[in-house]
Amino acid sequence: MSEALLLPLKYYVHTLICTLSATSVKLLKDSESISCNRMGCECHVLDDSRYRIVFPLVIILVLAAVALTFGPQTPQSPLMAESPSVSGRSSPENPARLPDLLGISDYVGGSKSQQPASKLTTKKQVCIECGFPVASLYTEYGVGHIRLTQCEHCKSFADKYVEHDVVIVFIDMLLHKPQVYRHLLVNKLEFRQPFIERNVAKLGVLLVLFNVYIDWFRLEEGGRLRGQEELLFGKQHSFAIQYLAILMLSAVDATALLVGILLASVIHQRSFMQVKRWATISTALIISSFGKVLMILLVIWEYNESYYPWLLDFLLFTSHSTAISVLFDIHVLWASLVVVFSAAIKQLVHFFALNISSIVFF
Repeated sequence: MSEALLLPLKYYVHTLICTLSATSVKLLKDSESISCNRMGCECHVLDDSRYRIVFPLVIILVLAAVALTFGPQTPQSPLMAESPSVSGRSSPENPARLPDLLGISDYVGGSKSQQPASKLTTKKQVCIECGFPVASLYTEYGVGHIRLTQCEHCKSFADKYVEHDVVIVFIDMLLHKPQVYRHLLVNKLEFRQPFIERNVAKLGVLLVLFNVYIDWFRLEEGGRLRGQEELLFGKQHSFAIQYLAILMLSAVDATALLVGILLASVIHQRSFMQVKRWATISTALIISSFGKVLMILLVIWEYNESYYPWLLDFLLFTSHSTAISVLFDIHVLWASLVVVFSAAIKQLVHFFALNISSIVFF
């Protein structure tokens, strides 16, 4: 049992080292010991088409990490700060607690609240047009009667999406408008809690389940399942085993993407406090993954052009970049670099997870 688990681990460590040293690795059998011309063994990894993707991914990962390390450190994002309290007291000697900064309170976005004014602390909400902090998004005069707050800086409405239908919000998300992401990720306080909001979590589970069929479809179209009966995803297994295997692969991919974003934010901001924002980052990734819904069109209707999935992947990349740009209050180019870093980690994890069964069944 231990030998069966040790062999894949030993193989992958060996593969990574040999790839980084620009050598290559041939497939190993259970009875053979590792031997390579750099580490005293004979390795030919780059000759194996399955491993050619590893080296460029590692190079992209290293270059992105170096660029993020030397990139400009941005000021605090709206999610990690708060606007002045109603009582006007704010000092370094009395810092706000992290749950307060993340939006746990009875304040819901308007100017009306049941708490006493002396105890009320408004979470920082911003104008979706210019990002300037505002005390409230609207004033409620009665049931169904509100007046939107006007930004003192740009003289626009602080958040016009308060009165807009969800269809308008979705269309603006398709158009990659940063205003709609400020509305969702900054001004919606229920999305700024230290845990994922229930409806967002349901959407995340739905996207993972939906992604199972997308991955399955891509694996079949790419020939990964055909003629490789020894693999865990092979057709000699039952439908349930295949589904559970790809479901686990989709869950691992989603986790790897989140870990990549967290690691990139720690590198860029030089602060491990970013890890505590995992729920908010997860919410941003889930909300900006609306492009996966469009992939169902590739499953329902057959297509002959191979670049269609790549176009949808590019849509996901740009939407993630826009969301991360708003979330961390950084330029979209740096946000794109964060997404590239996390995507490289995701692809590396995906590669090793997809091939682990082929090592086990050698």
